[in-house]
Formats: sequence, structure tokens, C-alpha cells
Amino acid sequence: MLRNEPQALTPKQYIDRVTTLHRMDMQRGALHFLYWAYGFMLASTMLIIFLQGFRVRGFNLDATFLKWLGAVTLGEVGGLAATVYGALFRRR
Repeated sequence: MLRNEPQALTPKQYIDRVTTLHRMDMQRGALHFLYWAYGFMLASTMLIIFLQGFRVRGFNLDATFLKWLGAVTLGEVGGLAATVYGALFRRR
């Protein structure tokens, strides 16, 4: 047998390979969605803070709402960072 010859996969190996590829594709899709969703939420929050800071066209929100919005933004970024860190550096 030559070294460059492809080897036939057993049914179990084939199923494991297809399952792993499918799982990786699903994880990639979930991360892609989360990055876009969190990016949109961060941009929206920054826009609201910008509008509040310069009072564009009478834009005025309650101070407690802005504190809540800032805390939620920090929480979402922290949650995303923890998820990514856990996925990349978790020991198996």
C-alpha cells in the first residue's frame, strides 16, 4: 500500500466525521449570529449614549434607564467574553 493512497472509512468513522462537521457548522453559525447581534446591540447602545450626551433634537432619557442600559451592555459583553474564553481555552 502506498502512503498517498486514501483509506476507506468504516461506517462508524464516517458517521463520526459527518457528525463532527455538522456540529462545527452549527457552532460556527451560532457564533456568527451572536457576534452580529451583540455588535448591533453595542452600536445601538453607543448611539443612545451619544444622543443623550449631546441632547440631539431634545433627546432626553431618564438617568436610571441609562445606568441600567450601561449595566446590561457590560453584562452582555462579559457574557460573550466568558463564552468565547470557555470555548477556546476549556480543557477537555
